[in-house]
Amino acid sequence: MINPLVIVRDIHFASSVIAAGVVFFDLFVASPVLWKGLRFAKAEFHFRKAAGKILWISLVLSMASAVAWLCLLSMRIAGKTFGDVITDGTIWTVLSQTQFGFAWEMRLLFGVLLGACLLLLRKTSTGSATTWLMTAASLLAAAYLGALAFAGHGQEGAALAHIHLAADFLHLNAAGLWLGALVPLALLLASLRRFPEDGWMSAAAAAAGRFSTLGILAVGILLVSGTINAAFLLGGMHNLIDTAYGRLLLLKVALFAAMVGLAGINRQYLLARLSKSAGTDQGARTAQQLIRSALAEIALGFAIVLVVGVLGIMAPANDMAGHVH
Repeated sequence: MINPLVIVRDIHFASSVIAAGVVFFDLFVASPVLWKGLRFAKAEFHFRKAAGKILWISLVLSMASAVAWLCLLSMRIAGKTFGDVITDGTIWTVLSQTQFGFAWEMRLLFGVLLGACLLLLRKTSTGSATTWLMTAASLLAAAYLGALAFAGHGQEGAALAHIHLAADFLHLNAAGLWLGALVPLALLLASLRRFPEDGWMSAAAAAAGRFSTLGILAVGILLVSGTINAAFLLGGMHNLIDTAYGRLLLLKVALFAAMVGLAGINRQYLLARLSKSAGTDQGARTAQQLIRSALAEIALGFAIVLVVGVLGIMAPANDMAGHVH
């Protein structure tokens, strides 16, 4: 039987990563590329309309699933039904007297502030004001996504907990910068290709190039922070094979390696080919290949999210090994 907490965690991780990724992508990729001129007006309108819908749906779904996560966790802790934890104040106790609850209070506050910032952005047309609001939105999105670290194994182990929490915080935001931003990247490339105004291939190459650079940074952070997390949770390399937690972690690593390999092909071959063949039929075909490749990366990324949802409710490998021995 499928654990509803796993489903809620998966929904929450996925929607939070996408919401943050759309905000990051707008600041670091979309706006710098599209602000260079008005020649991509149709493509920009289509992109921003669709990206805006994805952002708001993701943010609302993320906050709703956060509340559902709180309810399910309260039920699990107290061993009571949903109606009981609501009526007897168990949810309020978890929210007000646990580290998880404090993190959730802060995250819901960050989510509300992010929503307010996004609403202000819709009503702002001044260049400098827009830049400041986009920067503020990115910082709030990073805080909202990164504070998820307090809901995982990163809060365990008092001695070096701050190092583990910092690694988790960076790991989550790197996932938003790469996996979350892949969604608007595919959307922007598709919008430019659907409304092929003069120079659209050069804009597509510029956007893909910017994203590729951010991706390299994100992969580096994921590797370092993931290694730190594994050192805290595994308790020895043998636990990768000897425990169910370790075997699931190996699956996550394999999926991550597949994503990195696909991203490397995109950067070394497709992006280079698009830059050289801009304005030709070959360039249009390469742009389509980049879109398909981005969708494949997204599929692999959200397969990782499914694995993370299960890992989060399991005892870490070091605990499991301790019980075995």
